[in-house]
Amino acid sequence: MKRFITRTILFLVILLFYFGGNMIINYFIYTSESLNIDTTRILIAGDSHTAKSLNPDFFENAQNISQLSEPYIITYWKLKKIFNSIRPDTLILGFAPQNISQFNDHKFSHERLSGEMFKRIYPIENFKNIENIIPIDYSGFYKTLWKQTAFYPKKTHINYLGQYSNTKSSNVSDWQSAIKRHYYWNDKVLGVSKVNVGYLDSILKICQDREIPVVLTSSPVYSRYFENIAPLIMKKYNSLKEKYERHTVIFDKTNDLAYPDSLFFNADHLNADGANRFTLELIKHLDNIVQTNKKGV
Repeated sequence: MKRFITRTILFLVILLFYFGGNMIINYFIYTSESLNIDTTRILIAGDSHTAKSLNPDFFENAQNISQLSEPYIITYWKLKKIFNSIRPDTLILGFAPQNISQFNDHKFSHERLSGEMFKRIYPIENFKNIENIIPIDYSGFYKTLWKQTAFYPKKTHINYLGQYSNTKSSNVSDWQSAIKRHYYWNDKVLGVSKVNVGYLDSILKICQDREIPVVLTSSPVYSRYFENIAPLIMKKYNSLKEKYERHTVIFDKTNDLAYPDSLFFNADHLNADGANRFTLELIKHLDNIVQTNKKGV
């Protein structure tokens, strides 16, 4: 019996050293890892709306790093890391009503939403700056960290760079579920996420400090979806739009009724054909601004 206990303890100690050693090795890998991102003139960031609405192939030199469901908090952490390596000429950033909903706060605290976020951001997270405002599911975070770092040394830990992705499918029948997901929680209307609005301001500030122009964009959504966006969210969105447009280019097509249903992937995302149209319209808009500024010189 004594020999069994001794062997068991020895086995557990070996496992502890094995897992702990891997976590230490992976920690040094992801804290010193350089980004696999090309120098690019235009960087496109945001959530699924920019991931599905802005095709980088239509720009002269652009990269879309948007990821599904990404809140501004994560976008800020990501851009802060990227700007240490590259300095783009322009940042195109998604700016739509759902981006400022408190729904985004739950992505760090609710198990159903936080797991995917933690998997992406463990190398760049800075929870201590938000933990007094948003409850952090630390139990879920450490489980994710364990799964990602304890079993073997990984070559890369960069899970936070997304890309443009789309199809030609079209079905807008999910508008009610999309509204409920973005603006309701347990059947109660959600308010404005003050912390995500604050991080949007931080993104604009870090770009201003580095003299990187920002273009805020919002792609069209299905009419029934738009009509049912929480009024409090729309009021704040319009207020922010008025504030930002004094010093930032804003291309807001949220309620563009000229987009037929066939150009939507679902109620709040464009499909590939819709994305091509929206991208070309944005490029034309930016070209017009450049030409107007030249005439004004």
